[in-house]
Amino acid sequence: MSHGLSEETLKEFYQHVFPVEEIVQWLSYAMNPTTTDDSGDDEEQASMRQAVSTGYLARREFCFTLLGDIFTRFRSYTSVAELRQELVNRFPEKIDVGAVYNVRPNQKQQTVIAALERELVFDIDMSDYDKIRSCCQGKSICNRCWAWMSCAAKTMQHILTDDFGFKYLLPIFSGRRGIHLWVCDKRARKLTDDERGAIVGYMSVATPTNGSNNSSGGGNVVYDLVNRRAIHPTLAEVQRLFLAPAFEQIFLNQDASNPNSVSHPKGAAIVFEAVSSAVKNYHRKDVAVKFHEQIPFEAGVHILDWDYVLKALGDAVAPGVIAAVQFMLLYPRLDEHVSTHRDHLLKLPFCVHPGTGRLCTPLRWEILDSFDPTADPPTLSDMLVTRSIEGRWRKPLVDMLADMSLDRNEW
Repeated sequence: MSHGLSEETLKEFYQHVFPVEEIVQWLSYAMNPTTTDDSGDDEEQASMRQAVSTGYLARREFCFTLLGDIFTRFRSYTSVAELRQELVNRFPEKIDVGAVYNVRPNQKQQTVIAALERELVFDIDMSDYDKIRSCCQGKSICNRCWAWMSCAAKTMQHILTDDFGFKYLLPIFSGRRGIHLWVCDKRARKLTDDERGAIVGYMSVATPTNGSNNSSGGGNVVYDLVNRRAIHPTLAEVQRLFLAPAFEQIFLNQDASNPNSVSHPKGAAIVFEAVSSAVKNYHRKDVAVKFHEQIPFEAGVHILDWDYVLKALGDAVAPGVIAAVQFMLLYPRLDEHVSTHRDHLLKLPFCVHPGTGRLCTPLRWEILDSFDPTADPPTLSDMLVTRSIEGRWRKPLVDMLADMSLDRNEW
């Protein structure tokens, strides 16, 4: 088995390493707050909460992908011991988790089943940026293109917390080339599919349109920016805080060996096309004509002198065009079906990615920029040697659950 995944290694991983206790506490939302003199908690209330959380977990769907690509859905568990024993017995190479249903998922043959709750989740996949990244393609990822992931996740965190008031957001490295963002607030878990769709629609205002070329899109936000019209204050803040710095880091660095840079023919071609696409939105058509006359660019041959690009656009046009380009190239690109359907499955954190052998691990927000997806996440072999997962990878989930346990709105 590639990357060390086999019956033997997976059994050992689930028996001695996989943090079942934390997973069960999370997916059942068993807060178990520490009792204090002024908590108002008594034994009966604690017992009732335990019964509720046990029922919540039992109605949660688990899905196993077994060795040999055997896919089994609608699995259900009621306790740490039951789940751990099943993991050891079945040793799945991948675990997905889905909605909380009206009945236990494994009883779906006996009644009508309906998804009631699930975290609001987002999937940002690096392959969706393939047409605008030059350092890697497909399943590959490196430090250079990770900046797209970090920028996207921080942008989404800002919108979800500032505009929607969500507090309990958990970013997860997928184990290969993406980030999964879990919004765990009780209010988020109870959203209907339509409400989730409305949130995704709100967040997708600057996403490149379907069928667009490698950099065009963005709709009204691009038009408004290019023509110096006011945009939503949140979007203006996102552009200033996250998109502009990421654009500088990815495209404007002076390392000619970096294929994303405007100092390299590949990066220059992507940025030039984005600028050309944006400037076409300006209300005076002569500006685009003048720009192309001053910069006769040949893709794959020329590089860009960024100062000269700004000069060619002119002081009146350049700020709006560059801001629009930053939205076109860096704003999060979401798989909306993952977010809008409560019954959609998503990989469970702390699984080992079968394609890389690396851990699908929670991340702290403060390390997103410095995280190295090719070196930082522990591998299966690393974890089996120590029979543990380092505390720094468990801490984001543990800390979130601790914060939620102190918030009575989440009980």
